[in-house]
Amino acid sequence: MVFLTLVLIAITSYICDYKIPAIVLLFFLLTSGFNLIPEEMMDIGFISKGADYAFFILIGIIITDSFFLKNYLRPDKLVIWLMVLGGFLLVCIVNSKFVLGLSWGEVIRTSRYQYFWLAYFVFRNMEREPLEKILKILCNITVVLSFLFLLQIVLSTSILNKSMVISTQLFGMKIPRFYNQPDMLHFFTFMAIYNNPNKGKWKIITKIILVLALVGAFHRSLIGMFVLTMLIGYTLKLPRLRRIMVLSSLAFVLAGIIAIAGTSFVRSKTYVDLQNISSGNFADVSEIDPDVFRKSTFTFRLALLFERNQYLLEHPKSMFIGAGLLAEDSKQVNQMFDFQIGLADIVTNQTMQLDSPDISYSSLLLRMGYLGTLLYLSLFIYLMVFFYKHKENKYGLFSFLFLVLSMGTSFFSANLLMPITYMLPLMSYTIIQKEKHDTTS
Repeated sequence: MVFLTLVLIAITSYICDYKIPAIVLLFFLLTSGFNLIPEEMMDIGFISKGADYAFFILIGIIITDSFFLKNYLRPDKLVIWLMVLGGFLLVCIVNSKFVLGLSWGEVIRTSRYQYFWLAYFVFRNMEREPLEKILKILCNITVVLSFLFLLQIVLSTSILNKSMVISTQLFGMKIPRFYNQPDMLHFFTFMAIYNNPNKGKWKIITKIILVLALVGAFHRSLIGMFVLTMLIGYTLKLPRLRRIMVLSSLAFVLAGIIAIAGTSFVRSKTYVDLQNISSGNFADVSEIDPDVFRKSTFTFRLALLFERNQYLLEHPKSMFIGAGLLAEDSKQVNQMFDFQIGLADIVTNQTMQLDSPDISYSSLLLRMGYLGTLLYLSLFIYLMVFFYKHKENKYGLFSFLFLVLSMGTSFFSANLLMPITYMLPLMSYTIIQKEKHDTTS
């Protein structure tokens, strides 16, 4: 009941024109109490996650605004994209409910993260200054959470919401590796580097804390993508001639690396194993050397994706709108799928058929098909192109770089499916649009 009370407080605050605390509360619940409150404490049966409470706040605000604001749903370029995705999602819902016979609970549970795109309507009808203040507040909150994340490494104990913990070797020392980075860390790391809302020493300190927290998970893929993204950011700030020279040099070096790595990969047993999987020879999966998956998590992710993609190829009806908005624990899952590659479910110890925290695209393809995946990615691409065109704006460059990082790491995590990945850029998008409007009016 405590969290339902927070929902009512947030909606009431918004109605009473205290919009900043209302939106901060929305993000508080969306991130499970800023990564400090276990989801088990939020589970009251029909509401199981903090995101569910956040969604109630979002819907309450939208309903309230639509009564008092004229032309609330007026179309613009982004709204048109959202309407297309919404129309497709409606088709998926109808198919899942009335053709596959899924319950409304299952359908809503598996599609709920898509609904947070509606936050754009809330941001669009707020003033620019409150949006900037919200980003500053959330940035400083993320700095505190990042400090707690780093403190975990020193104390070797979890402070933020518990997750998997392993150890890694660094300079001959055994260091704990925590997987519970703050949800908003990546976005605000780039914001702190390129558009830090703080001044003086605190500006430098916050930048250092956020960068250390980002690399502090010792995730090689994340660190590599972060370095690459920072190089892109550095290059984009150069004069045009120097930018062309640097990009040409980087392209030459990258082509060489890809050629060498590609030749080595094609000659490896891993390549043969992936060929077997992609061609449908799943009987050979059991013969794959377990060390391959242990040593190459990327190989595991590719194998997982290929196996799910093979299902779509063998079921043409599922290619365009997916196999249905099925939950992992749905009764139909075991009847429809028999995937051999995937993480083991903690409860059943069986291979998870739909959900995977290791890659964003396997569950996206299965639930929404090729067309749905394309529409979903199109929204991110639209935002990336917009931010690139407005890279001279103080919110444009870092938001563009964040989305580049997000797209890159989507092959190593399920980050692209999380509402926080697009809600924060939506705020940047809205701020830039309002600045353009203020300049031209």
